[in-house]
Amino acid sequence: MALIVQKYGGTSVGTVERIQAVAQRVKKTVEAGNCVVVVVSAMGKTTDGLVKLATEISPSPNRREMDMLLSTGEQVSIALLSMALQEAGQPAISLTGAQVGIITESHHTRARILKIETDRMERHLQRGEVVVVAGFQGVNSTEDWDITTLGRGGSDTSAVALAAALKADFCEIYTDVPGILTADPRLVEDAQLMSEITCDEMLELASLGAKVLHPRAVEIARNYGMPLVVRSSWTDDPGTWVRSPKRQPRPLEGLEIARPVDAVEFDTDQAKVALLRVPDHPGVAARLFGEIASQKLDVDLIIQSIHEGNSNDIAFTVVKNSLTRAEAVANAIIPALTAGHSISPELAPDVMIQQKIAKVTIAGAGMIGRPGVAAQMFSTLADAGINIQMISTSEVKVSCVVDEVDCDRAIATLCEAFEVSQSGMKTQDAIAPTAVAVRGVALDLKQARVAVRHIPDRPGMAAKIFQLLASHNISVDMIIQSQRCRMIDGVMTRDIAFTVAQMDAEGARQALEAARSDIGYGEVVVDSAIAKVSIVGSGMVGQPGIAARMFEALFKKEINIQMIATSEIKVSCVVAEDQGVMALQAIHAAFELAGTQRIQVSA
Repeated sequence: MALIVQKYGGTSVGTVERIQAVAQRVKKTVEAGNCVVVVVSAMGKTTDGLVKLATEISPSPNRREMDMLLSTGEQVSIALLSMALQEAGQPAISLTGAQVGIITESHHTRARILKIETDRMERHLQRGEVVVVAGFQGVNSTEDWDITTLGRGGSDTSAVALAAALKADFCEIYTDVPGILTADPRLVEDAQLMSEITCDEMLELASLGAKVLHPRAVEIARNYGMPLVVRSSWTDDPGTWVRSPKRQPRPLEGLEIARPVDAVEFDTDQAKVALLRVPDHPGVAARLFGEIASQKLDVDLIIQSIHEGNSNDIAFTVVKNSLTRAEAVANAIIPALTAGHSISPELAPDVMIQQKIAKVTIAGAGMIGRPGVAAQMFSTLADAGINIQMISTSEVKVSCVVDEVDCDRAIATLCEAFEVSQSGMKTQDAIAPTAVAVRGVALDLKQARVAVRHIPDRPGMAAKIFQLLASHNISVDMIIQSQRCRMIDGVMTRDIAFTVAQMDAEGARQALEAARSDIGYGEVVVDSAIAKVSIVGSGMVGQPGIAARMFEALFKKEINIQMIATSEIKVSCVVAEDQGVMALQAIHAAFELAGTQRIQVSA
């Protein structure tokens, strides 16, 4: 007998007929010999209607009262579904978040789960009852009993948290799409259904799954080794399995406020190659990494930063025994990159090599949506007197290249700062049996790029900048530190560029401008007309040429790459906003991810 948690979204319980259909599906699961806990959202657009009512009363409604109001939507759903189950002959009981013992922080409208008391649910399950739980809600304590809501993705989060607390066999997320797709089918008509994906891949493709499976839910699944499956409410198709690492003992106290970083990784078998002042036009990255791939050289980090004028810098790392060949490729390709361009000697491209480096990385599913994690890493290294030479980020990792002699000190200070007891060589999530080089492609059209120019090149400068942003509750996505140093008023300087949500761009600019004289950097430049396109796949590890294939696809469409950042399982490029959709479609086609069946999703 298995214990299964099922979650049904608002469209799945949007009408009486749909509620009755859900009841039949739940009953069928019980009849197969399973114990079932069901988590439901509010019916259809109920929550939107409640928000509208509140704003008609007050333009800025009290957050506590908003939680009191919004929590009623799920209570309607659970009562009706319990009635439908009872009418079908299946014993069931509806329980609010408070009644099942979901204890949260006191942050109204955006609370995180602290713990779940499972005694009452287990008693009802032992009696053969289906427990129907109101998603999206809990209470702040058993003293005040103030209702709290979990914010965006709250019902997904409730379901996976309950599954973890109950030690369920797996958690099913039922929605109005058949599972996780290789790209957004509204933008790529031939996007296909994935049969499986790892938690790390799912987190890196957060923008792909945002309307299907919220990253908070995936974070809990990864932390507690909970298998997930995303399925359609309307069919019996198998859906997409989200594979978790093997379940490890982990306390349920502080369930959703676990440490944002759960590993410090390092790699000392690294050497850096940087091409400085290469022409900034389509095809440069494609040609360079195409040649690298032809030599069967595996590249780890790749960064491309932004500069004024018509040139750019590209840096990448390889294992040390590949450095000689990588350097030869870089030097050989410069004439081809500059052919037809009139360049003065002082501005001519150059190749810079550095052998004695190490990559240190913090990794953790809890980074998503938590401003300040990268800033804490940078300040920790700065406090130890360690200068950062390269920065590259993804959804769940921040990597810094430092001097090799600083590696041990960097590891020790980072482990202490993030309360990680052990560190190790670079690791990755459990790879699914059918791991492929590229699992899916994602596009984010809601980011803006901020460039901070002429930052003094000394320890602590990146920390100050990102601590400032974190203090304004601004989350940063991609972070790129330039390789080119410039002498400004007798001080060596670098540039740092990063992306934020478009709605945070003006706040970031104002905060940085206000602190410019105190911290000591040059101008701040904001560009909201950008798009970020990414490929993700656990199978790209150890397969040369994956990034080159992505860059070549963009080059064939004459799409210029403005920034590049990578992790072990992700490559992201910033391109012009008006070329974002074309970039997504070109990359999806280049990796042959197309399916034969067109999949429709709701708007």
